[in-house]
Order: sequence, then C-alpha cells, then structure tokens
Amino acid sequence: MDSLSGSGGMPAGDAIWVVVVGRLLLACLAGCVVARLAIGRRRGALDDTMPITLVLMSVLIAMATQIIGDNVARAFSLVGALSIVRFRTALPETQDVAFILTAVVVGMAIGAGQYAVAAIGLVVVGGVMLATAPEKPLGRVFRSRVRTTSGAEPTGLSDLCLTIGPSATEEVDAALVGMCESLRLTNAESIKRGAALRLEYQIRLRPEWNAVLALTTLQRLPAVESVQLRSGQAGA
Repeated sequence: MDSLSGSGGMPAGDAIWVVVVGRLLLACLAGCVVARLAIGRRRGALDDTMPITLVLMSVLIAMATQIIGDNVARAFSLVGALSIVRFRTALPETQDVAFILTAVVVGMAIGAGQYAVAAIGLVVVGGVMLATAPEKPLGRVFRSRVRTTSGAEPTGLSDLCLTIGPSATEEVDAALVGMCESLRLTNAESIKRGAALRLEYQIRLRPEWNAVLALTTLQRLPAVESVQLRSGQAGA
C-alpha cells in the first residue's frame, strides 16, 4: 500500500498522477460553475475574458496549492515569483471581486484535497447569488438601498475628460460614437511631453447607457490611462 508523501496528503508513486489530474479536473469544473454564476449574475455587459479567467484561476490555484504542499519555504518562494505579476485592468463592478475570490478559494480547497469545503462553499455562494438576484425579494431590498444613495441618473449634457495614448484616437472615437447621441470635442492638449493626449468632450449619452457603464467601457480600452465624467448638466 502506497505511503503518504507528507505534502497535503498526496500519495507517493504512480497514484500521485491520478490524484493530480483528478484535482485539476475538479478545479476546472468548479471554475466553470463560478463562471456560470458570474454570467448569470451580471445584467450589464460582461467582459469576454472574465469567464475563462475564472476557470483558469481556479485551475492555477489548485496547481499552486499542490506545488506548495506543507513546504513553507516553497510557499514563500512561489509568492516571491508571482509578485512580479502586475494587473492594470480595473474591475468593472465590485461583485466581480467576489467571483474572483470564489475561484481562488475553491481552487485552493480542491488543490489541498478539501473537496467537502469546496462543494459546500460553492453551494453556499450559489445560494446567496440566487437569493440576491435582482428579481428576488432580497435582491430588490439591496437594489432599493443602493438607489437611495447613488443619486439620480445623469440627464442632459455631460463633460468627459480622457487621457489616452497619442495613437489611440480612432479607437476612442469609435467607442464614443457607439455610446453617445451627441459628441463635441471642446479641448485637446498634449501632455507628458507628447507621450499622451488629454481630450475634453461635451457629450450626451444614449438612453441605454449610463455613467458607470460608459466609464467602465472606456477604461477597458488598452490605451486609455484615465477617464473623468461630470454628468447632470442642463442642456438641450
């Protein structure tokens, strides 16, 4: 009978491959469940890369957990190696943090062989997501509280200020045309010694767009460095 290697209950010998492959497949399946929850929960535009990112994160965390095992030195080495990774993309909605953390924790639990924790966690998270859906009573309570403090939707003309790379004007113009009923460039200047452009517009968003959706859409453009939108001005 194979003995345990001492790294997270991992068996020694040929059986280790069965355990590793099984855990990675379970992590992939759990990541798919998290991605499905994210797709079902989001009512607005969802980044095309978010579902596959959640699946990959679950698998990669399961891999990392098996690599580390009970070796503290290996854990610190892995943290140091991964610290070189930097992310620029801002999350469009705060609830996306919950989906990312769910994928990470579930992948970690499966990688450590804690299958019951992963399964129960997915059931609890899925239940909370379903209970707070917009069409459910509890979801309407949360939405009503948010609306009372978020202010009115922008009406009339709005001032938009963008800082972009000098070669990205066509991409930005195409995005603005898609979201605006009217668009007028009021000011343009070169900043950072010509490395960037600051563009100021007076815009009127289309009825199906709001300030948050416009900001997140523009922020996702690779060459956009910053976005400012001052809304609610009176205008014809």
